[in-house]
Amino acid sequence: MKKSLIALAALATVATAAQAQSSVEIYGVIDLGVGSISGVAADYTKTTSATTTSAAAYSGTAAGSATKNVTGLMNGGLSTSRLGFRGTEDLGGGLKAGFTLEAEFLGDNGSQKSTAESLFARESSVGLSGNFGAVKLGRFNTFAYGEGAKFDSMGGNNIGGYIASGNYGYVRIENAVQYVSPVFNGLTFGVQSGTRTASATYPGTTITNYGEVAGKTAGNRNTAAMVAYNKGPLELSASYGTQKDADGNKMDDVTAVFARYTIGSVRLVAGYMQKDIDRIAHTGTGSATIADTTTATVVKKTSNTFIGANYSISPKLTLNAIVQQIDNDLKNGTNQKPRIYAAGLNYSLSKRTTLYGIAAQSSQDNGSKQAIVNGGKWNYTDVASTPNDVAGAPAVADKNQTAWAVGVRHTF
Repeated sequence: MKKSLIALAALATVATAAQAQSSVEIYGVIDLGVGSISGVAADYTKTTSATTTSAAAYSGTAAGSATKNVTGLMNGGLSTSRLGFRGTEDLGGGLKAGFTLEAEFLGDNGSQKSTAESLFARESSVGLSGNFGAVKLGRFNTFAYGEGAKFDSMGGNNIGGYIASGNYGYVRIENAVQYVSPVFNGLTFGVQSGTRTASATYPGTTITNYGEVAGKTAGNRNTAAMVAYNKGPLELSASYGTQKDADGNKMDDVTAVFARYTIGSVRLVAGYMQKDIDRIAHTGTGSATIADTTTATVVKKTSNTFIGANYSISPKLTLNAIVQQIDNDLKNGTNQKPRIYAAGLNYSLSKRTTLYGIAAQSSQDNGSKQAIVNGGKWNYTDVASTPNDVAGAPAVADKNQTAWAVGVRHTF
């Protein structure tokens, strides 16, 4: 009997230890607010004969210059709403296994509309980490996007900030492998390679193929490298990535450099992103061709330079601000230099609940159509031609946009 009790106690101890070595967490964000934006393209003109009400069947504006105001409930003014699962298991000897599954949703109706291509579109990954660094497999952020969101002084929000501008390079890769090194005296580096996550429309072409390409290792391939430094008050990050079409031809490349410095209650931020879209014309499966044209809307290179700041007015109240200078070089030699100005206040009711107010404005230049709201977060019905549920708030050439929003974000 004693032996049996001792065995059971030992088994219970082992089971408890094993349980302590593993953990699974359910987490998320829900963010909703009321907002308004002016300078939105007034009418969507049907461009296909399909009897669909999807935004894909509509483009541009009827007259090319009409604008309107849109006011209503907005998703994710401060942070994109999401639901996630992540876990780790201690394998011993400093080795750990981990996974992340993260889905985006629209808080106003519970749908998954803004990330319709997959359930866990934000991330779906598994990996190992230890003294050697961390290896991750699956679908996750590109370095350019992930680092940009981290250094965005508006918190990677969806109104007026660096991420909200849409001018930051490509977002995520899938079928991907990533390695990030351990930290050496504040310094770390990483490499990643995967495939494009969705169809994309570029000036002069619509690229319908994505994902892995049979028999073509370079097909739809995204490859990037990153180096970062974080020690004391200074943080730095630099990355370079390339994106190819299904035939292995260049679609674009993205270079991004960010810096952040903390002085007391003020954190200063600066960043630069350049996206080179100039490609050699070619044909093929899913070819990414810029047409040989002088149309002023065909962009061959774009950049975004920004400066920003976060000021902790009190332990509960923070002021955020950013100024962005966009620079578009068009195929016909035209240059556009729109700007974006944004500021916001965050008030923490608790560690999990934040009230916020945000205001932003664009200043167009030489025919630019720079939007200031992240497209998938503001949905409204446009009844031109037929009822159409429109995602986003597109701008019109040379028409400034102004937006504001007040809302509440809760994290769990």
